[in-house]
Amino acid sequence: MAIVLGIMSSKGGAGKSTITKLLASAFAFTENRCLIIDLDPNKDIVNWWSTATQTGYVDDNILVRPATNGNDLFDLVDRHESDVSFILIDTKGEASSWAVDLASVSDVLIVPCMNAKGDRERTQETIDWHEDLKSRAENPERIPPLHVVLSRVKPNLLTHVRGTSKPKDLASREFERHYEIIDQFNPLATMVAEKSQYREMDEMGPLGVILQRYRASGDPNEKLKAHHFEVALAHAITLVNNIFDQRKMEASDAA
Repeated sequence: MAIVLGIMSSKGGAGKSTITKLLASAFAFTENRCLIIDLDPNKDIVNWWSTATQTGYVDDNILVRPATNGNDLFDLVDRHESDVSFILIDTKGEASSWAVDLASVSDVLIVPCMNAKGDRERTQETIDWHEDLKSRAENPERIPPLHVVLSRVKPNLLTHVRGTSKPKDLASREFERHYEIIDQFNPLATMVAEKSQYREMDEMGPLGVILQRYRASGDPNEKLKAHHFEVALAHAITLVNNIFDQRKMEASDAA
């Protein structure tokens, strides 16, 4: 039976699709077949896969299917749960009736949160919804766990150690809010940063396929780029491991 991960947020642009692509890249690169269900009316994932298909940057371990409502969602999960190891569900960025449907089919819920006031408020609303769902459930243990992932994090915060000086070129309020969000939501230990490799992933296809192309290239500059994609893939695999290990960010961790 497939493990189902639902990626949700009541705010658009929080990084749901990027995290979905990262997780799919990690699963595919480790030879785990996965299905991505695209519940977003903008069809970011479907369009991404269409572009990858046209340019030859596809991975046979990834399937992509659109869904427009809860019935489609249930049907796709039922149809593919024995064919794949993982199912990723990318959702639209607004509160909707599909949220309960998503929780009913998911084993884990992932909520991306950017360092911004609006994202912080919407993330808290999502956590409150999750707590209310558990309080109303006949068996609260059947409600999937919810984990917050910090997304689109500035690179100079990735290795920052709490208690040390503020990184240069970072606004004081942005720096303060970063740690306030960590204290408020106890996010997973792995954050998703702003990386050029993720932008290439958005434009081309899964990280592993891009990595293979750069490794095979005769261009020294592209061979050098392969190293950066190896790092990006290792980061994606670490995120997967932290989701399943439920490893949260400790106060002593680098942020």
